Amino acid sequence: MAENVSDLEIILTMATFGGSFARALAQAAMTADPVNLRRLRDAFPEMWAQYAEVARLKQREGADRC
Repeated sequence: MAENVSDLEIILTMATFGGSFARALAQAAMTADPVNLRRLRDAFPEMWAQYAEVARLKQREGADRC
């Protein structure tokens, strides 16, 4: 079970479980180049942390089912 989650996992979690703003942020992140992705992460660190935690919980749930 991985404790660290990738940006992609965070973005997909936002897109799946987020509200309208989080989904829009995920869409922007999916189309961003590396520089603009960093800008998005830096602009919304609390959201990145929130959805990283959700992604970790989902990973744990998946690992518990095995």
